[in-house]
Amino acid sequence: MIKGGIVGRADDITKIKGVLVAPSAIEEVVRSVRGLGSEFEVLVAKKGDLDDITLKVEILPDEEPNRNAILAQLKDQLRLKTNLGYNIEVHPLNTLPRYEVKAKRFKDLRKHG
Repeated sequence: MIKGGIVGRADDITKIKGVLVAPSAIEEVVRSVRGLGSEFEVLVAKKGDLDDITLKVEILPDEEPNRNAILAQLKDQLRLKTNLGYNIEVHPLNTLPRYEVKAKRFKDLRKHG
């Protein structure tokens, strides 16, 4: 069992750009890509009439030379798994919020505003 993982429930599934997405599917991809840190955050927002997805990740310092390959693999796997494109933000290791098990790494900002 992965500590700090997203616990998926049917009501956690969210429609983004007309596609049903489970936050656990995003987590599964992030955890499968070598070179990424254990923390990540997903933000879904509106840009005009369109949904916009930003995925914040941390790359391990030793993997920095492989940054482009890691990000390409991440984008490819996300598109295969979720049929969506993502804006990827890379943050220095240990700078993203550390979430407790039940806290939300997936933030849907479309509902607030």
